[in-house]
This record gives sequence, structure tokens and C-alpha cells, in this order.
Amino acid sequence: MKKMIKRQSGPLGFIGIVGLLLLGCSERAPQQRDLSPLPIPQETLVTDAVPGKPGGIFVKPTIGDVATFNPLIAEDVTSSSAIGLMSGAMVEYDWARETIVPGLAKSWEIAEDQKTFTFHLREGIQWSDGAPFTADDVLFSYQVYYDKRFPNRTRFQITINGQPCKIEKIGLFTVRITAPEMYAPFLLFVAGVSLLPQHKLGAAHRDGTLLKEWSISTAKNHPEELASLGPFVLRAYQPGERILFKRNPYYYKVDRTGNRLPYIEHLIVKIVRDPNASTAAFIHGETDVESIEPGHLPWVEKIAGETPFRIINRGPSTTTNFIWFNLNPGQNADGKPYVVPIKRQWFEQQAFRQAIAYGTNRQGIVDGVLLGRGAVLHSTVTPANRKWYNNAVRQYPYAPQKARQRLLEAGFVYNAAGELFDAAGHPVEFTLISNKENLLRNATATVFKDNMADLGIAVQLQFIDFNTLVMKITDSFEYEACLLGFSGGTGDPAASKDIYASGGRLHQWHPNQEQPERPWEAQIDDLMRRQASTLDVTERKRYFDAVQRILSEQLPLIPMVTSNDYVGIQTRWQNVSAPTMGGLIWNVDSLWKFVSVSP
Repeated sequence: MKKMIKRQSGPLGFIGIVGLLLLGCSERAPQQRDLSPLPIPQETLVTDAVPGKPGGIFVKPTIGDVATFNPLIAEDVTSSSAIGLMSGAMVEYDWARETIVPGLAKSWEIAEDQKTFTFHLREGIQWSDGAPFTADDVLFSYQVYYDKRFPNRTRFQITINGQPCKIEKIGLFTVRITAPEMYAPFLLFVAGVSLLPQHKLGAAHRDGTLLKEWSISTAKNHPEELASLGPFVLRAYQPGERILFKRNPYYYKVDRTGNRLPYIEHLIVKIVRDPNASTAAFIHGETDVESIEPGHLPWVEKIAGETPFRIINRGPSTTTNFIWFNLNPGQNADGKPYVVPIKRQWFEQQAFRQAIAYGTNRQGIVDGVLLGRGAVLHSTVTPANRKWYNNAVRQYPYAPQKARQRLLEAGFVYNAAGELFDAAGHPVEFTLISNKENLLRNATATVFKDNMADLGIAVQLQFIDFNTLVMKITDSFEYEACLLGFSGGTGDPAASKDIYASGGRLHQWHPNQEQPERPWEAQIDDLMRRQASTLDVTERKRYFDAVQRILSEQLPLIPMVTSNDYVGIQTRWQNVSAPTMGGLIWNVDSLWKFVSVSP
């Protein structure tokens, strides 16, 4: 969940929209037949999706394997997506309407201080193993996320200006959360955290072994241990091959005719290392959804008219791609610096980073790698994020001569062969890592290497598997430069708080800082606090525009390119919704398979 609720300016507009949400929360489930033999709870959530038919298998490919099924330590898209199929939260984000809607909380009230929220949970909801869901699970979840014994991204997201929220159990199905100060994206991020089962994880929390729970081993050998509030339950996991989910018979949502969701009986996540093989499997009907690379689009479009699938052009992607240098001054357990000091001195120079930007032919990457189906990035968000995108940032058109001039101004020198050296005579060279599964990034990195050679800089490319790469940039920190991207989410600035804020785990160039290391990082920290402390959207936009301007000047993340977003879906699936942002199957619990019957 990552986009702020649309609302009028000022507190009254915010409360008014929440009030409108509450109008639909007291609706009772129609008392009709259930697809499951289990009784439907009285306070189930009734969706407005077109009623469908139960059954069928949905096959979804993914590039790269999961690293964990533990929500506390999941930091990659594949793991987070798998966990998301089993997760539940008090509130949810409706991608089609771009607004916050009730989830496991049927309603809530906001006090006049704009800091105190009282949530009323649905009664009768059960975990996938039949255990009751109550306020105790909510309190337990926040207790876990705030526990400093267990490092996790969620804690940073729900900590406001360095302070935790106060969580109180008012009744068995009522919870009150009080923020330390007014926080504009409270509902989206504080109330929207994935909830954890106390009855399953309570003992591990007490004895300190929680980070070892719900591991790859658990998924392989005891998948039933992963209790779910989401539409699906893990049934089996074969590393490197597939993840098999089955329908959660206790899921708390029904359609308007009273049938329990989801309609899909089994969902298979197929792990495919080769994007070409993944696309081929889709066009032959072996998978049900596929992200179409721009280079594949022409031939896939030709086939689309002859086979039962369609391609949806969603416009500019929300996914970003960056190159960044490791500015972390730390050392490993043996006292060895993460980055050779002389190289980190280069990387720390704003002029060096700007020279790299000027020397990279990003339009050439759009034309040659994306075949014109994409755009050069100038900011940390893409043009798809219309609400928050700032087009008035510093841009770096391809200008090799200007790049060389910036390097000379910074004290670097060229020899007669055009090779670049620093003032002490060290040749300028570094290794760039990226994930081998992403062919577009591989091609982008190859162009980048050639561009750097034109500047006299020697770049070594190292393509490694995604999970190994994640460990390098979040744990060992032993790398020099990286090419990677971030998913767009809902686009609200607070969604990327752990990227922009100096103390964030995803502040990739130097994460987890106790105090901002650089003056411009301190400026960004202050701006991010200010934008989250007002309900005035115009004011929030002004602050976040300033954040984007600073980042475009300092370039800790050098924006590269983003492709247009093309997605294929088999036409047999109904209730498909393709919002501008969010995944194509964000409403997977409402998808159903149409099967024609011959006379």
C-alpha cells in the first residue's frame, strides 16, 4: 500500500472523505449460499465486483525466487508479492479508485486532534487455521514491528519523527492508535501494516527467534504453519520451480450474492529465470498474466490477434531504474572498508556523479534498448505518478564533453590515451552490479559501460542473481556501484520514506544512518518530516518538489530510464482491472475464469 487518499485541502476535507468510507462499512453480508462449507461471519466484507464462478487455476510467472516468507525481513518484490497473497490489514488501498477502503477494520473514527484513530474490527473473522482474529493480533503486530530486536522496514514506516505510535486495546474488537504528532499518510501506512498471528508467532517473539520463523525451510516442510488472513494459503513450495497457493476457506470477503471469495481454487507462482521463456509460455497459454518487454511487443502483438489473450498498454511505468555509488563509510567485521577509500572519495564528489549523468546516453537506451517505448528519467518518481512528479528538476542530457569538463574541474586528469586518473594517479575504474534475471538492465548496463569507456572510465559488469544482490546492498555492503530499480507503489512520498530519509533501510547509497552524514541529506530529512505533517496536499507537493530538486542536484541516485508498461492477460479471466498504478492482478480475490460451454 503506497498512495495517499485523495481528499480536499485541510482537516475537514480529510474527515469528510473518511466519513463517506464509513457509510458502506456497516453493510451485512447477503445470506446466500457459500462456496465453502465453513459458515460466513456476520461482519464479512462485501465487495462490489461482478459476481463470478468458483474454480480454476491461475498461473503467474515471476523472475527470481523468493528469499523468505517472513514479512519482517522481506525486502524484494518476489518475496513481498508472495507474502501479500496471505496478508491482511485493517485498511486497504483500492487501486481502481485510488483511495483507502476498509479491510479487517469495518470502520474507524478520527479525533479532533487528527492524531487519534479508533478502529472497529470485524467480528467473527478467522485465520486460515481457524483461530479467531481479534484486537490481540493487532497489538501483537505493532509490538513486533516496534521491537528493536527484530530489524524491519515496517518499523521505520510507522515511526513518526523518531517516535512510535501508542497502541491500545479498547475491547476485543476495538483498537485505538495515537500518533505522536499529526501524520498525513497515517491511514495508508500506519493503519495499513500487514497483521501477524499472535497464536503462531507469539512464542518466537518472546524467545527472540522471530526472524528465523516462516523461513524457506518452513515453506518447504511445514507450509501449514504460515497462517493467512489473505485470499490464499501456502500449500507447497519447490525452490527454483514454483509456489503453490490454495484458496483460503476462511477469507473474510464475499461477493454481493454472498459467495465467499476468492473464486480461484489454486494460484501457482511459476519461477522462470529466462524472460524470453516466460513470454513464450504466456503466448502458448501456459501462464495467465505476463509483463511484456518493449522489445517483445511487436511480435507478441502479431500473435495476439490469433490467440485468446490481450495486451494492455498501461502507459508509462511507475518502476524506476537508477545507478548509485556506495557511499557507506563503514567496515566489515574484519575491519575492511566496504569501499576502497580512494574510490569512495570519487563517489562522494557531486561533480563526479553529475559527470556520470552527463556521460550516460539515456535517450540512446530508450531508443536502442526499449525501442522507443519508454522515457528518460529525471527524477526519483516517473511521469506516471502525475500527482507527485516534479518536472522542474535539473536534467542531464547526454553531453560527453560537458561530462569531461566536470571531471577536470573536480581534479581528475586524462592521459594521452584518453584514460581518466585522479589527482594521485589512480586509474578511475569501478565494478557495477545488477541482477542477471533482468535482460533490460543487462542491456542498459552494457550501454553504460560503453559510455563510461568514452569518458576514459573502465567499468566491470557483474550480473548476479537477485537474492544475492539484495544481500550485498542491504547486508554486506561490499560493492562499488549498482544498477537496480524500485517499484512505484501508490506514489505517495511517505511510501518511499525509507529511501529518502537518511535512517532508512533503502537509503541505498548509505542506509541506516543514525544522523544524516551530509548536509543535503539533513535537508531532505527535514522536508520529508514537513510534508508528512500537513494535510494540505498543495503544501505536501511543494515540500516533495523540493526533495526531488535536491536529489536531482546531488544525484545519490542517478536516474536512468523507465519503459512503458505492457501487460498480457488471458481473455478467459473476468473482473480484470488495469489502473494506472498498481499490479494488474491487485484484485486477484475477485478474478474468475470464464469457460464457454459448447451446445
